[in-house]
Amino acid sequence: MARVALCQDVMMEYMGLMSISAVLKEAGHSVEVFIECETDGNRLLQEVTAFRPDIVGFSILTPTVPWALRMAQRVKETTGAVTIFGNVHAIMNPDIIENPGVDIVCHGEGELPMTELARRLDNKEPFTHLESCWVKTENGIIKNPHPSALLDINKLPLHDLELYDKYPRFLKSGHLRIAAGRGCPFCCAFCANAVLSKHFGRGYVRKRPPEAVIQEIELRIRRRPVKIKEVYFTDEVLWLDNRWLREFLTLYRDRIGLPFKANFRFGGITTEDDIRLMAEAGAKSMGVSAETGSYAQRRDMMNKHVRDEEYLRVGRLLRKYKIEYVSGAFFGLPGDTVQDHVDRLPFYRALKPTYLWTTFFQPYPGIPMTELPEVQKYLPADREFDSTFHHDMHLDLPDRQRLANLKRVYYLCMIFPRLTPLLVWLTKFRLPLLFNVLFMTHFAFYVYKFGGVSFGQYLSHIRLFGINPLLRKLRRRRNKRWRPAPLSVGDTAPETAPAMTG
Repeated sequence: MARVALCQDVMMEYMGLMSISAVLKEAGHSVEVFIECETDGNRLLQEVTAFRPDIVGFSILTPTVPWALRMAQRVKETTGAVTIFGNVHAIMNPDIIENPGVDIVCHGEGELPMTELARRLDNKEPFTHLESCWVKTENGIIKNPHPSALLDINKLPLHDLELYDKYPRFLKSGHLRIAAGRGCPFCCAFCANAVLSKHFGRGYVRKRPPEAVIQEIELRIRRRPVKIKEVYFTDEVLWLDNRWLREFLTLYRDRIGLPFKANFRFGGITTEDDIRLMAEAGAKSMGVSAETGSYAQRRDMMNKHVRDEEYLRVGRLLRKYKIEYVSGAFFGLPGDTVQDHVDRLPFYRALKPTYLWTTFFQPYPGIPMTELPEVQKYLPADREFDSTFHHDMHLDLPDRQRLANLKRVYYLCMIFPRLTPLLVWLTKFRLPLLFNVLFMTHFAFYVYKFGGVSFGQYLSHIRLFGINPLLRKLRRRRNKRWRPAPLSVGDTAPETAPAMTG
């Protein structure tokens, strides 16, 4: 049977990989996950090589593309295995297959293509015509369509949660991560879901029956080697309609009762009775992201038609029933000034989130907002996306440094109004150490309190999203400083690997 290595560079359980692993193992194949947490990739390469894989899969988001391309080429050269890319970036940008080291790109749901690929390799059959995949051949790239019907998620085996147990920080974690369904009903212009909804078509958003979700949680609690302290639902939004929500919350309250965290669903469908039931069931915190304190910006640029009044209504009810909630604010949007963000602080102070998550807008290729003329105007040339959207503003906007500084202390401005004039004044100066320390202090509090991760994962997140980006930035500066002189006539250029661009 086939041996399948699944690779990623974030210390987090990927629900998609756990589902793919469950289907592959049900068919008799061997599956192991490998997580890269270093900066050079040598350890991951050694571990994958020792596993002797037939297939090596890379789960890629846009920031992970440079890493995945480097690793895929090294893995290909070392093991000779078939390499396949999947996840959001691959679906939205399947032409990544043109890069060296990439054999297949899956632009659909991965469970069936991966299982079919493993079967064909077992039987030494050609795999050029593989549904939902682009396949590289000697004669070019074969672009196979995805099936007309999406997977019935109720017929899939339970996610292979044990896939990650080789890492003690997952095995010993008291945080249980569960997916109640797939997809998001919203089409926000800054999010990949706007594209995925069109790509997959009708039926993309699916939820499992409440009873099935509850049964899985009960099973996980019995099977896990440590006591489960809380449940974290990974769905973009936990529920789609009130009927599902009320049935689920009643079952959860009566049979589970553990604290849980989830993302909120807007649209005027949630009543005070629903939020009271959330509290009774054990809701600990909810994601209630506003994105911006300007309704006009939210509506016109982001295609998110939720009025300020609706956010404030939900916020009041969550506070009334003592449910913590996190909101968000984008920085680095075209047209925004420092004063604009200062003027939006009263909205966030009225909203009173437990934590205000600030993030730089990332114009990922394929999402609707990236195509806006006002965004295109400020797109930099040939800049890679970093693995964290907290360190650098991607767009080349006016007053870039002040906006970046304000982003790091915006939460402090919200909770300490009297400090706001001083903090805003300080944004005029280049004080990277001060602003990074202030940001990492409250961001570390957020990850620990709301991230749904174990302490080991927490430390890994600090390294991955806090320390490693700074190391990469220093390395890039050093490489620029020591860039070799141009070759003169008659010199011979050394052999180099083909350029790998996303």
